[in-house]
Amino acid sequence: MSDIEVYGLHGQARDSEEASSWLAGATHQEILGAQEILGAALAASSSSVQRGSAFQAAMAHKLARRAPIVQNVAPTKKRRYVMGFGPTAIAPGATANISAQPQVLFRGEKLIDTSPSGPTNLYILGMFVGNKPQLPTFQNAISMSTFSGTVLDNEMLFDTCDPALFVTFQIQNLGAATATWSCSLVGHIVQ
Repeated sequence: MSDIEVYGLHGQARDSEEASSWLAGATHQEILGAQEILGAALAASSSSVQRGSAFQAAMAHKLARRAPIVQNVAPTKKRRYVMGFGPTAIAPGATANISAQPQVLFRGEKLIDTSPSGPTNLYILGMFVGNKPQLPTFQNAISMSTFSGTVLDNEMLFDTCDPALFVTFQIQNLGAATATWSCSLVGHIVQ
């Protein structure tokens, strides 16, 4: 009769008397591969050997050899990546927060205005990677014309954005009409 038939799927501990009578009747090959762990010593006194620290250490060593190996692998590939923001319509005098999530380690380096109507009257009040501001705290708004596609020297070095965080822009429309804002943030990702 098997243990599953006697004790069910959830199992129960055997009484010590029943366990010792079971061990006495078992051959040394039946006891968890005991022959290959401790050899002939287990056949002589299996119940006392199993309670000993040497047996426990040998079992732990054998199980450790079977355990999967977990290894942290650092990112190895670096490549260019472009994040798109918008298009977002911003009412006159209003401020909009526009966010995007890279979902990989990303470091922005160059901001390019891609607004369909051009950067007229649109200003950046803040740029954030997660909750870290990328601009000084006490600063005037920056015109989006600073980041037009024809300007060559408008690179910025952002903080690295973790996959779970967002890159956020605070954009204000100082014009008298609704304006559409969009931009691309060019940088590098690592995988």
